Amino acid sequence: MQHTYLKACFTAALMLVACQAFSQRNCTLRVNVRNVLINKGNFYIALYNNEKGFLKTPYSKIKLPASRIRNTVVFPRLPAGEYAVTIFQDLNDNRTLDKVMSVPVEPYGLSNNVSAYPTYANTKFALTGQAAITISLRN
Repeated sequence: MQHTYLKACFTAALMLVACQAFSQRNCTLRVNVRNVLINKGNFYIALYNNEKGFLKTPYSKIKLPASRIRNTVVFPRLPAGEYAVTIFQDLNDNRTLDKVMSVPVEPYGLSNNVSAYPTYANTKFALTGQAAITISLRN
């Protein structure tokens, strides 16, 4: 009887670990992109999950030709947590958000549609399941 009890406890613990591992990467983020005015160049969408890497080392990134943006970008299989999103449209294919005197001259956007200087604190949001955010490009 003790053997059966131990076997049942072991099986339950194993299932709990498996379910926990699955649920840790079971979130999906849909980024709805609005105000796309020019069908040219590529879009670079970056997803950050901590302050230290913000604007430096994205957790995940997607590059899409402007012709394929179709207003929604999906980041599947994410762990629950805090995230921030940046997006820019590279009109001249130099893989950089061009700026003049620190002011962007190519379309860009930030999560929470922040209009101030972007920081992780003012662009982050919580992701706990299936979610959608909308980012309006600034042109």
